[in-house]
Amino acid sequence: MSVTRAQLAQLYTPIYDEFFMSTFAEEEQVNPKLFKQIDDRTKEYKVDSISALGEWVDAEEGSGGGQETPVLGYAKTYTPSKKWKKLQVTFESVDCDEYALLKKESDVKAMGRGGRAAVEKASAKVLADGFSTSCPDGQYLFSDSHPKNSEETGTTYDNLLSGAFSHDNLEAAESQIAQNMFDAKGIPIEVSENALLVHPPELRGDVYRVLNERASEQPDTTLRNVNRFRGRYTPIEWRWLSSALEGSATMWFIVYPELEMLKLIWQARPHYTSWIDEDNELYIFKGRMIFDVGADDWRAVWGSTGV
Repeated sequence: MSVTRAQLAQLYTPIYDEFFMSTFAEEEQVNPKLFKQIDDRTKEYKVDSISALGEWVDAEEGSGGGQETPVLGYAKTYTPSKKWKKLQVTFESVDCDEYALLKKESDVKAMGRGGRAAVEKASAKVLADGFSTSCPDGQYLFSDSHPKNSEETGTTYDNLLSGAFSHDNLEAAESQIAQNMFDAKGIPIEVSENALLVHPPELRGDVYRVLNERASEQPDTTLRNVNRFRGRYTPIEWRWLSSALEGSATMWFIVYPELEMLKLIWQARPHYTSWIDEDNELYIFKGRMIFDVGADDWRAVWGSTGV
């Protein structure tokens, strides 16, 4: 019994699906380490920020009071957009070569890699473009003028770090974070001791030397100082921050993912479909996803251009 064209296409569809997803996931992605992943089917995903209540106040015996009204923050709306890639194979190519569909394996694998690249690039741009792109409070994501809240705009906070990455500038960054890490009511935000230090490949050596346990050791003297940065940060090298990929060779960031202020909204996660177009005599294979990525508050991320 002969195999029809339709049967041939269906035969390779599950194989192509496996090829597509395997290459999408073949390299560990950075974005899930920084961004909270949320599945949401609505057209828009809106984050309405409402402040916590402030510090408790003294109370007199037999007296009322103590009420406080939360302050509205700055809303952030995520609007997922669709990305896809298609591959077409003509009936004629299959007629002439019974292995025509199988030979498209490399093309399908390339589709998976392209999908992964699209997600990583969009996520990295949230950081790389944060020095010139506004966040919900109207300031650049990295700014020295973030208002305390929508009602107390005269008090500002600063998450724009200074200088090239170095031991001294990392110490200065820690001091700056301690002086500016407050919520919308002015209460200090407690964060973990193991922040992420995100950097492009060009800073690999500098980051290693600063975070290494022997960074402060001076072999030619009697000093054997320990490095207080050891274990304090998890270095995250992100190729999509590279100067070769529209990033920068000098920028560096400190990220607190547990604050969940960086988000990647999936309306449709990467998936693969195929069908036969009888009218145009084509086998069509398609990878598709719908997502948006961004920051709904500046407090989770601190950055320097490195200049």
